[in-house]
Amino acid sequence: MTTTHTRPADRRARRRARTSRVVAALALSMVAVLGLSGCGEDRLGAAAVVNGRVTTVDELQQDTRDYLRIVPGADTGAAQVAILQRIVITEVLEEVARQNGVHIRPGRIAAERDNLFANFNGRRGLVRALANSQQQPTVLPPGDVEDWVKDRLLFNAIAEKIGGRPLNTAEPESQQVLEEVQKQLTKAGDTLDIEINPRYGEWDPTSGITPLVSGGLSRTEAQLKKSGA
Repeated sequence: MTTTHTRPADRRARRRARTSRVVAALALSMVAVLGLSGCGEDRLGAAAVVNGRVTTVDELQQDTRDYLRIVPGADTGAAQVAILQRIVITEVLEEVARQNGVHIRPGRIAAERDNLFANFNGRRGLVRALANSQQQPTVLPPGDVEDWVKDRLLFNAIAEKIGGRPLNTAEPESQQVLEEVQKQLTKAGDTLDIEINPRYGEWDPTSGITPLVSGGLSRTEAQLKKSGA
């Protein structure tokens, strides 16, 4: 029986070759992951990215859970999309406000919020009232009330700056002002760097977030099974 002895140099060469193959495989897998995600490491797990500002999927889901504790009958998937859209619109409004030189002081936001709390029996009461509104149901997590109040004040301030006086929707001229505000919002929504996680849909500056697939992946697994998706 003949015994074949492998020289140390040969063993080291084979080990280097195996190591190189492993490193190459890992590198290729990382390239594939980044290519599929379409974004860098800081954007992995993002529900939306607006001009570099990231809203994570975890944050969005936590906001949705907080909302569902107050409005338990709401649709989970629809609530997630509505919350995410409001977050994006907040960024768009702030951009248009900046372009028009409009700013809202924190004290005014707090005063408006407290007035709403007094009229609707606190934060939870306001969230319920908005969800059950017959005219315009609104999905608002309790932690986002201040941003929502700021958005309303910013919109009115932008309209006042464009129209030259406080907005009065009873006047025919107000329609032209509202159209100009909408035009500026649409333009900002188109020019800002806005990326939406495909599980929630895609961003359209004229219509907001549009689901890519009926039902969407933002629904829970149980809801998807129940609907037969």
